[in-house]
Parts: sequence; C-alpha cells; structure tokens
Amino acid sequence: MRNYFNSMKKVKFSLFFLLSVFGLCAQSPILVLEAENADSIHSPARVKSGDGFSNGKYVGGNDRGSYLFFHNVTMEKAGTYEFKTYFNCNGVRRFTVKVNNYPEVECTVNGTAKWDTPPAETAKVLIYLAAGTNTIKITPYPTTSGGPNLDKFEILETSESPLPVPQEGFPITLEAEYAHLYGALKVKNLEGMSNGRYVGDFNNKSNSYLQFTCVDIPEEGPYELKIFTNDPTGRPLDIQINNYAKTYINVNKSEGKWDQLPTAETSVLVWLDKGLNTISFTESCRYDGPNIDKIEIHETDQTMEKPDIEKPYPESCKEIDEYKISFMGSSVCYGTGATNDYGYAYIYTDLLKQRKQENIGKDWTTSNISIGGNTTQMVLDRWERDLLRDCGRYVFYGLSLGNERNNGTQTDQAAKNYEKGMKQLIRQADSVGIVPVMASNYANGGFNESDYEILKNLNLTIQQWEVPSVNMLGAVDDGAGRWVKAIESDGAHPNSDGHREMSYAIVPSLFDALDAGKTIPQRQESTAYALGKASATQHIEFVPENIVHPFTLSFEVKASSAGTLASFETENGTGNIKIDENGNIVYESPSDGQITSTTSANDEWLCISLTHYYAWGMTQLYVNGVKCGELSEKLVATKFALGGSNAPDKADYRQLFFWRSGMNDKEIAAVAEGKMLRSSLEIYAPLSNESPLLNLAQSTNTLALVENTTSGITSLKERCMLFSPNPVKQGERVNAGCSGIFEIYSVNGMLLDRQTLRNENETISTDALTAGTYVIHSNDTGKIGLLVIY
Repeated sequence: MRNYFNSMKKVKFSLFFLLSVFGLCAQSPILVLEAENADSIHSPARVKSGDGFSNGKYVGGNDRGSYLFFHNVTMEKAGTYEFKTYFNCNGVRRFTVKVNNYPEVECTVNGTAKWDTPPAETAKVLIYLAAGTNTIKITPYPTTSGGPNLDKFEILETSESPLPVPQEGFPITLEAEYAHLYGALKVKNLEGMSNGRYVGDFNNKSNSYLQFTCVDIPEEGPYELKIFTNDPTGRPLDIQINNYAKTYINVNKSEGKWDQLPTAETSVLVWLDKGLNTISFTESCRYDGPNIDKIEIHETDQTMEKPDIEKPYPESCKEIDEYKISFMGSSVCYGTGATNDYGYAYIYTDLLKQRKQENIGKDWTTSNISIGGNTTQMVLDRWERDLLRDCGRYVFYGLSLGNERNNGTQTDQAAKNYEKGMKQLIRQADSVGIVPVMASNYANGGFNESDYEILKNLNLTIQQWEVPSVNMLGAVDDGAGRWVKAIESDGAHPNSDGHREMSYAIVPSLFDALDAGKTIPQRQESTAYALGKASATQHIEFVPENIVHPFTLSFEVKASSAGTLASFETENGTGNIKIDENGNIVYESPSDGQITSTTSANDEWLCISLTHYYAWGMTQLYVNGVKCGELSEKLVATKFALGGSNAPDKADYRQLFFWRSGMNDKEIAAVAEGKMLRSSLEIYAPLSNESPLLNLAQSTNTLALVENTTSGITSLKERCMLFSPNPVKQGERVNAGCSGIFEIYSVNGMLLDRQTLRNENETISTDALTAGTYVIHSNDTGKIGLLVIY
C-alpha cells in the first residue's frame, strides 16, 4: 500500500538559550544522573573507579569522538531547570550539553587540582526540559583536546529567569560540528559560519562521513532538507535517512574560494520517520565531499511516496552471495592464539566444506573481516564499510566482554555496553536482509568471581534472544570464567585446541537450517511421550552431527520404578542416567564413578540435566535445576537415547534438549524454570504423542524411533572394533589391532576410503580424512567401529 503525505504539521519545538550560571542556592536535586550509568558511553570515554567520587566511579577519557547519552530523562512538567555537572580535570576544559533537538550549551570549566583526584568541582547551566521523556547528550567541545572527567549530573529547580518561550514550528537546525564524524573529517573555525565552525576534509580515500543520530521528528512524512556548504566546484553527496535508499545530490557551487564565505544552499526532499531518525552524509564513491556548515529540516507542502527499505550494499557488490558467511568480530574470531591463526572460524569452515563433499550441506563460503581489539562500538563504526562490502547474506558476530573492559571500563558497565552494541548490530543486519548469528561471551584470564557472575548473567540473557547464537563459554570455561589452562594461549586468547573446542560448540547444520527457512525455536507445551518398557518396544535415538566434546542433555521425565532413563555411547562404553532401587536419580559414567541425587522419583515430573565440560574435564548432574554432584572425566559421546529395554515400567518424557556446549548453574536453573535457551542448540523435541520426533532446533539433525535391544544402546565394546588412539588428530595413524580390508564411511553412509592392512602392526591412515566422526567396517570380521578425528 502506498503512503502519500501532504505534510501540514503543527508542532511546538522548545528552542532555548542555555546559559552558564554560578552561585545558585543549594537545594535537593529532582534527579541525579550518575555519569557511569549513561545509556551510551561512546569510546574513547570509559568508566573508571576512584575513591571519593560518587558511587566510587566516574567517566574519564572524554576526548574527541566521545559522548555520554541519557535516553530517558523523565520530567513531570516542562520548564527551565538547573543542570549541575560534577567534574574533575587539570586545566581549562569545555563540553556541551544538548537536550532533545534543542541547540547545545557550551560550558567552560577551570581546572581542579589534578586529574583523577577528588573532590569534584561543579559547573551549572540552565536547560529547558519538556514534560515527559527527554534525551540529554554531553559531548567534549569539538575544537579542544577533550572534556573533563565527569562524575555525576544533578537536575534542580531554579529561581533564575526562565529561558525564552520556545518558538513554534520548524526549522530544526543541526550544526555539522556536532555530528558524529568519521574518516578524515575535522571541525574548523571560520567567523561568519553558523556557530563560527564548519566540518571539512571530506576525503574519499578515508571513507569519511558525518552522521546525526536521535533526530526527533513529530510525524512521519516528507520534509525539506537544506544543506549549507562551502564548495566552489559543486561536489556530490550521498544522503541516507535511516535504512532507506541513499539519495545522490550535487550541492550547489558556493561563490568565492574554499574555506571562505558565503555558503551555498542546496535543498532535497527526504522522508523522515516519526520519532528518532539517523541522517548520514557520505562523499560519493568517485569524489571528495564539500565543506558542510549546517543542516536545516523544514516542513513542506510537497508530497512523496514513502521509500522502500533497501539493502545499502555498495556498487561493488554486483550481487549478494546467498551462501556466504562473514565472520566479523575481534581477535579470537580472527583466530589469534591458534597456529597460523587457524581459529574456530577456519575450523568451522573446514567442517562446512566436508559436509558439502558428503552431500549433506550446501556449498558455503566464508570470509573473516575480524579485527583484533574490536568492541561492539568499533564494529558498528566500520559496519557499513566492511560488512556491506563483503557482499554476503550471513554475518557471524564474534565479540567479547573482555574487549569491552579495555581502558578500565568496569565489568558491569562493559556488559551494558556489550548488550546495547550487540542489539544494534543485530538490528542493523536484520534491517538490510543480512541474517545475523552471534557467539556469546567467552572466557578471559583476568576475570574474577564478580566478573564471572556478570558474564553468566549476560550469556543467560543472550541465550533467550531470538537470534541464532553459540555458547562459547561452555566450551572453554574452567568453572570460574577463565580459560582451561591446557587450551589457553594467553589471558585473552585460546590456543589451537581451545579454538577447536569453540568450533565444536557451533551447530554443524545451523546455516543449512537457516537457508531452509527454519525459524528460531519457541518452547512448546507437550503432551509427553511414553517410553516405559511396559508400553513401548522402541526408544528414541539421535546421533550428533559432528564431533561432540562439550554437551548438555536435558529432559523432563515422570516415572517411579527403577530403570534406565537415558544413555549415551562413548569410545569407552555406555553412560547411563537411571533411577536406582531407592528411587534416586543416578548418573553412571562409562569410565567409572557415579553421581547420585537425593531427589526421589515419585511419579512426578523431574527436569534432569547432564552437562559435560570436555576441556575442563568435568561432568555435572542436575535435577530440577539443583546440582547433585560432579565427576572429573573426559567424554566423547557419539549417540544418545531415551528409554530402552531397561527403562522403568512406566516412563513419560517431554522437553528433550541437546546443546553442543557445557552449561553453568544459572543456565541449567533457567531450563528447569521453563525458559527457552537457544545457544548451541542442536536438538529440541517437545516429545508430544502426535509428533514425538519433531526437532524444532535450528539444525537439520533428526531423531529416530529404534527397536529396543537388551540394553537400549548396545555397548560399543560388545559390537565394535576399538581403535587407538581414538579420538585421533588428523594426519596421524590409527592402530586397528588386526589386519584385513577396512572401508571408511561417513556417518551418513557414504564410502570415503578403503585401506588394506597386511598385518597387525600396520595402521590406518587419516591423511585423506578431515575432522569428524567415521564408521569403519572390517570386511574380514564383519565388525564395525567408530573413529573420531579432530
């Protein structure tokens, strides 16, 4: 449906003068805004700690490019208020305060005794605040070396003369020097320019652009945008409003020379949304841009059709690669710490290639545009330049809480910055048709107990976002938020083994499932499915799609008599989860040892979760979200089952989950509470009578109903050959313990290789095989065996 608007809008905008005021009477503030609690703290500004400051924290590093933004400052009534800033610095500094879309106030402060040393001094200005929600932005003065350290801000009533009554209507004026500036752009002084300043050095080679955010518009529709420029040649500009298609214009030539008055005025009709808008000005890909003085937004009687949201890919993308994944993150995503930088993205790419060769996956390609040290804000800053020019349909964001803490930012604030940044990165991808996938936060050698709690809470939040994600922490955690020492390269990076553990946490068929249109899974109520041996002759089985190291198996069961509830195969035998003769839930390890719960099965629903951290070497059993105990062991599970011939007489099941990662206490408790956790989820089967094999997870893996054997899953030791070593590193040789002809198959039944061993001392070569799980058949004995290559 087409929308046409004739914009005849009546709007009152509060234009005001912001005046420096000193010597006001002391009183209780209406609101206190702690600097460290700003909704946005833009780098290089960062939160620091210091005794004597409010709450023991302040924001320092307020250099050019930084700002603090409070989005929801709510006032009961409109009017003039005193805005008191508590600051600390050495030498004269300046900053601006901007409320809503009103003009900025400039505030100059004298130096205190020293940097970073309390007490904080105060400076006061008058501001005009609207009734309801306001935005307040504090920015270092653009033409100085930066602003002061900022401790807190107070909003107080004032008896001073009120600011002038706001004028009605438009225009809204946006001074170029107060935009976000990128590339080589600089603020310059010139008497006679609006506010005495303009923005110059629009350099094509530096990807220069300036951007206004949070431009508040009362009604959607067409508006006249006037650009005041200084350019005797009339260079072009690309203008982009939100995610609408860019508008290409040639600015009018100015009279005189560069950097001289007067400016020229160029008008263009644009569509603005109701509420907050983003307006960007970019030099054309063929030319440098003009000097820009200011922008004005005017009402207009002209009409235009609301533009379509377009994918703002650059001209260099002749077409979008529907099977390309861009890995975009920081150093770990790049591969730092691994030999030759062959990190988890590289290993996962190899797996995708293997799946294509076996005809079980699409022909995926990947690129890695990660940059070491990047934070969410840094990725946002280069997002259009780097991601859109990569011309792919999918992006895998790989960022860390560790980098958000750089420059001294406290972990709680870093977590807030990370969450806001990631949400924006996801929104931006969605808005242009790029499918986002993300890694959750992982370990760091510098995390303490408090950091670990923040890390777990943040990852638990991400698990519940409606975006595909990977639980990286569960692959590398040592139980305290740090790297397991054996897989650590340094405090910030895993080694090659650590990268491999992280790669195992990514669902192998995730992108195939996304390409097939499989939507984000939602938790469903289930009628349950009976697998007790008195009523069922079958059990449910599934085989993980590739090598599994860390994993979590969880299901709900209602039973009362003794029997095996679930089991899984490993190279060393079978692991079991049982109800013992006393009614307790017991985990029996395939490598000796057991965990016994104090919870009894009384024909009531229980949530049972078994989680295994391979790198840490730890298995933990939980019942109803409460940990029952743990065992030190390393498992490589190859098949899982619910029920079987040794199941209780009556056993009803529902809510089967299988994640390719270990899960901590907070995550397991959330599952028991009925929450839907999606990171690294390969199997989610509600287990209803109508569709017991339905897998809603974003994978192409399937479940099967299998006739019961004597033990549900027959032990590998009874029916299979055993290999040594197993798992084996790719390229190394394997001892089969006998001679003969050996055929090597993929787990999907494709014959990949055939080798002949003439005597028991000869070994099987893995040179032609990549990482994965293989079935090996001995033609001479008829036996089979599973071999895992990493």
